[in-house]
Amino acid sequence: MPVSTTLEFPGVTRDQYDKMGSILAEGAPPNGIIYHACGPIDGSWRISDIWTSREAFDAFVDERLLPAMRSIGGPEPSRREAIETYHAGPFSRS
Repeated sequence: MPVSTTLEFPGVTRDQYDKMGSILAEGAPPNGIIYHACGPIDGSWRISDIWTSREAFDAFVDERLLPAMRSIGGPEPSRREAIETYHAGPFSRS
């Protein structure tokens, strides 16, 4: 079942996010990601994604994203959340 995920990194700037993204771009695309969005919020950087499963999300975060963030001197996330979705896809009124 798809999961909606949120990561927040306190004090991370757009420049730091871009540096981390450059490191991640060197490897294969993440297995299981469906949708990605991110941006600054209240002195933090928030990443909101939809993944095919919590296992795919956890594997990417633990094996690739956090090591990339650490390599640029970035912090651990202050928020890490994954919730099972009832609906994940285009908006519909039905």
